[in-house]
Amino acid sequence: MADGETKKSADLIDVLTKVVTLISLALAAFAAWKALPTDAEIKHLQAETQRLDLALKQADADLRTLESSRKLTLELYQEVRQVIQKHDKDPREEDAVRVLVESLADDPFRWKLLRVIAIGAQDSYVKESAAATSRFYEEEEAVVQTRPVPTANAPSNAATAPSATGGFGNFNVDVFYCQKKRASSEPLARAALELKGQGASGRWRVRELPDSINQQPGYGVWSSEVRFTPPDERPVADALVQAMASKGVKLALHETAYPTPGYVSLFICQ
Repeated sequence: MADGETKKSADLIDVLTKVVTLISLALAAFAAWKALPTDAEIKHLQAETQRLDLALKQADADLRTLESSRKLTLELYQEVRQVIQKHDKDPREEDAVRVLVESLADDPFRWKLLRVIAIGAQDSYVKESAAATSRFYEEEEAVVQTRPVPTANAPSNAATAPSATGGFGNFNVDVFYCQKKRASSEPLARAALELKGQGASGRWRVRELPDSINQQPGYGVWSSEVRFTPPDERPVADALVQAMASKGVKLALHETAYPTPGYVSLFICQ
């Protein structure tokens, strides 16, 4: 009898042990399931930490670049001041500092320093060149700052195409004339403004392309052409080619990779 009760007790203990084990496994599985969102949150926090770390590194790099740019600008200012204040001015020094400012300075300091050189230089060539490039870079800032206002259903970088309005839409058009051929090119450039029409709402203006700018990489304009970024600006470029043909100007199409949304440049050099 005692042996039977002992066996029953052992069986009961065995069953209870198995039940406890099953409950423990269930609790462990439930705890692991509850821990899944925590792991996801941890991964999200790790990703966010990495993003913030990269942002801080980029900000630090930008700050260093800004400080370097400011230091360079200050050094260029000192060079300009030293050359301009000389009593026995050397045209070669004046032209050298002009080239340095054109090549190294950033706008708006570049065109402002060039304006100082244009006012303070003694050599006539340096004065004229500095004045022309100062005006060019100052006007170039408007190209970056002025953008067409997108319509409700249009992409943010889109402008109204000619076919949509019967004119040139709200595209901005700069008409350049080459300084070297000013006598023949400037009248044609000013005549191009007549093509705008009442249906166009963009800003059209005539600008001089100084020889010193035209000699820089990215320009090199020796004939008449229209520069545009495909595909959105192609209709405007084609329309300008056809319109200028009626004025005796044959424009070549010149595709550019540099994005200038809503902006087309026309060069008259003939």
